[in-house]
Amino acid sequence: MVDFAHFKHFSRWREQDFLSNLSKNDTFLERFIKLKIIKKLCMKFILQFLMSGILISLTVVASAQNDNNFTIKGIVKNAVTNVPIQGAYIRILSRKNAESTTDSTGLFFYNLPLGKYDIEVTHVGFNKKKMSVNLNKKSVIEVNLTPQEIELESFTVKATTNKTRVESAQMGTETIDRKMALLIPAILGEVDIIKVLQLKPGVKNSGEGTSGISVRGGGTDQNLFLIDGTTVYNPNHLFGFFSTFNIDAIKDVQLYKASFPAEFSGRLSSVVDVNTMKGADSAFSISGGIGLIASRLNIQGNLLKKNQTKKLTYNVAARRTYADVFTGLINAANKNDSAFNPIPTYYFYDMNARLDFYLSDKDQFFASFYHGRDFFKLDSDIFGTTFSWGNTAASGHWKHGFSKDFSLQSSVHFADYNYNLTSKFDRFDFTIKSGVRDYSWTNKFLYTGFDDHQIRFGADVIANQFAVSKFNISSTKADENLSSGEQLNTVESGLYLADDWDISPKIKVNAGTRLTYFNNKAIYWGFEPRFSLRYLLNEAVSIKASYAKMQQYKHLVASSGASLPTDIWYPSTEKIKPEISHQVSLGLTWNIGDKFLFTNEVYYKWMRQLVDYKAGANLFVNAALENEFVFGKGASYGNEISIEKTYGKLRGWIGYTLAWSTRQFADINGGKTYFPRFDRRHELSVVASYPLTKRLSFSGSWTYYTGNAVTLPTGRTLGIDVAGTSQGNAFFNLSPVYPERSNFRMPDYHRLDLALILKLRPKRGTSDLTFSAYNAYSRLNAYFIAFQTTNTTADASRLSRIFTPKAITLFPIIPSVTYNFKF
Repeated sequence: MVDFAHFKHFSRWREQDFLSNLSKNDTFLERFIKLKIIKKLCMKFILQFLMSGILISLTVVASAQNDNNFTIKGIVKNAVTNVPIQGAYIRILSRKNAESTTDSTGLFFYNLPLGKYDIEVTHVGFNKKKMSVNLNKKSVIEVNLTPQEIELESFTVKATTNKTRVESAQMGTETIDRKMALLIPAILGEVDIIKVLQLKPGVKNSGEGTSGISVRGGGTDQNLFLIDGTTVYNPNHLFGFFSTFNIDAIKDVQLYKASFPAEFSGRLSSVVDVNTMKGADSAFSISGGIGLIASRLNIQGNLLKKNQTKKLTYNVAARRTYADVFTGLINAANKNDSAFNPIPTYYFYDMNARLDFYLSDKDQFFASFYHGRDFFKLDSDIFGTTFSWGNTAASGHWKHGFSKDFSLQSSVHFADYNYNLTSKFDRFDFTIKSGVRDYSWTNKFLYTGFDDHQIRFGADVIANQFAVSKFNISSTKADENLSSGEQLNTVESGLYLADDWDISPKIKVNAGTRLTYFNNKAIYWGFEPRFSLRYLLNEAVSIKASYAKMQQYKHLVASSGASLPTDIWYPSTEKIKPEISHQVSLGLTWNIGDKFLFTNEVYYKWMRQLVDYKAGANLFVNAALENEFVFGKGASYGNEISIEKTYGKLRGWIGYTLAWSTRQFADINGGKTYFPRFDRRHELSVVASYPLTKRLSFSGSWTYYTGNAVTLPTGRTLGIDVAGTSQGNAFFNLSPVYPERSNFRMPDYHRLDLALILKLRPKRGTSDLTFSAYNAYSRLNAYFIAFQTTNTTADASRLSRIFTPKAITLFPIIPSVTYNFKF
């Protein structure tokens, strides 16, 4: 939080104090301007100082650059629609390893001496283009690629990712696209892009089979999930076993673990930026899949396919589980059996839709929509329960190019998450619900008019509505009705400025800063600088360093380590300060022979004003939840190593993480430092895919990690209660003793998943069968520890009981088959 306390003496200055500094020769206008500027200087001093420092540095260093080199600047577009193409591959034919790719705006950059060059530009689905360019300081290359009439079976771009990642100054990033995700074996055949991220170094799952993640020692609530820029507050289905992201709707996902871009804020540990897929440019297509627990359907096309200058594409994807259909049939068949206990009804569904409208080469618009819901119902004559929860995310985005060098993306977003639990007992109806809703507006500007700079700046504002622990009891008797809960409204906003700066062919800097504001009766300011540096040792090896500060104003009241639907989001208040983290990283990136990419990153992150809840806290029916929190600090540090094979038939990666994470609260564990639940010392993952034939491919993944920290009782205390009977019988109660937190470790975990994909030969379209085996060698991994009781004597006295710990396992081997099709 920015502290203005040492500027308070400015507020006591009077106007006449300034008059003595004004010259008698000043005109009225000059005197007026001096007075107005000086009065406003107090509150703007810090921001102006930072902005001036960045701009002055850019000017001074840029003037000292070597004139012998120049940065190629170009843009790649679709020749039919004039739409910029992301991910196009540019190669300088006359120079070894001179390669680059286009960013999300279709731009590419490369440092070269002035002169004439032959370049080659390629992209999947477009015809290759070769051209000669005469590089000088005034040239901007524009490349127009023509779409291919038929879709290619396969396309390989050599070392594109490797070269880009070596040259980038960004650290701690992972990118997963849908093609990669489809190759990874999945539980019950449901491909989950978040579970693929869990196989990357530094990303830990919150429990076996779950989609919750802990990144570099952070909690599950310290990850910002976005779908097309809109926040998703609970990215899980089926109590965390599947994510909300349908693979048919997803283009790719970017994970930022460090060196966060300045446009992102609001969480301490990571940003998971999910981008949806555009509709097909040409023909209408329908695809989907039929699995053991769910089916999917995807429709896409172009509504203006005959128009050569405009394009209106759409992509709609939906899925639903159908276990409730079978349980419903079983319940119906046994409805007359008084001894039969009905099986609860459960299902989830979700739908994604995206509409892209290309008006011209300067204006594009797209709208994105997501809605998903989980539904659980238990019918009972005595105690019936209905539980539902889900997310809605909608956004509209307008992209406008003022010129070739200056563009804007203006977006509006709506996000909503809520759960509703309703039960009936006798004459009473119980309802518990909570939720959070966002309305936001963001504006992102990009300026590339400088030879060696990409300037990004923008602003955003978010209005939040929190419904916290809304509890209601209604009865047939009016005097038995009861309700409680909180309704909180907050405002959050931010300004940011960032520069991607090629200082020289060897040195590149990403520097940025963000100023945030939060108002929930109490007002907080946040200054969040970010900085990263890349130095090229040679064309294949670079070293990088970064620093980032993040501030979090929304906190998750979680009753466990997993992301449950009953977890409650709660904003900062006068009592609850925003959480703050600082992270420094140092890394090496090495492109080995254009076939392998080796990365090694070490990091240290320290956090303060962390939020937890006190022992015995009342989390669900509480009109003043802020009184249940305690506050502390934490740290995490470690080393992440990865080697990826990015070329050839055999693809995959090996990732290893050595990490520590600690927490310290004055009101928890006697004030002593302890390891949180998601602390693991070692984690190893091996992922591989290989095409056996043109129609048959194989993939597998193996995961190993040491046990999580857990808190288990070390003994039992004896308490005696005297019953209120004439005999005065005594009852002996044994209560567990917990000497300290995280006093034990779970057993080590390891698992092998396998998949075999067989391409079929239908008369129309394409289709395949995916056979998979989750936990192929059926390792009985412990999910949690329970205690069983036994008696040492023939009687049932509680004094003679022995408590024996037992590991409870969750998943043995789970085979599955999925049929996928596209027409």
